[in-house]
Amino acid sequence: QTIDRLSVTSLAVSVFHGDVSIGRATGFVLQKNQNYYLVTNRHVVLSCAEDTNTDDVGGWICADKLKILHNTAGHLGDWFWVEESLYDENKRHRWLEHPTLGASVDLVALPLKNISGVEFYPLDLSLRSTDVELAPGDPVNVVGFPFGETQGGGLPIWKSGTIASDLDINYGGKAKFLVDATARSGMSGSPVYARRFGSYQNKAGVSHTGNATRFLGVYSEENQAL
Repeated sequence: QTIDRLSVTSLAVSVFHGDVSIGRATGFVLQKNQNYYLVTNRHVVLSCAEDTNTDDVGGWICADKLKILHNTAGHLGDWFWVEESLYDENKRHRWLEHPTLGASVDLVALPLKNISGVEFYPLDLSLRSTDVELAPGDPVNVVGFPFGETQGGGLPIWKSGTIASDLDINYGGKAKFLVDATARSGMSGSPVYARRFGSYQNKAGVSHTGNATRFLGVYSEENQAL
């Protein structure tokens, strides 16, 4: 069996308050030195839902941990759920935000502590620099878990969309662009790629024969990639 390397890079995420599931999302791992980080949207770790416990007086409950469907070490095609707390013992959030833009960017990196038995397939950030020319109307792939659905096991769904704004223009004054795609709950935090097979043009307009993959950003449920 052949599994695409980018398929095992996307990870299903379930959002919890205590033992109550309050949402689903997608994430992927980045590695820095010997440390691993789950990257997803900021609004995922700030998720809240109506408290439906009949023993409570009502109100809202908010996320305090994530469960991540990780790849099992030494067993490609096998997965298991791992829990990560969003807050430390002093009730301070553990996730990292953008060093300069902070909360204005819908993006966080959560340091992973519970990594025993996990096989990591970190996203290769050098894919950001792949020399592929892209323009509005070009196809892209959003690789995640719409409605928490999988191909089977822990494999994500590859959804197609098209670039809907000029990549070199900061949409709304922020470093983001639009993707025209059918958004579904659970896709938040999905990596967005442009993949080309057979032939493609680089930014200088020179044609190349072969395959190329360019990482474009992180999808949020507002039809935007950051």
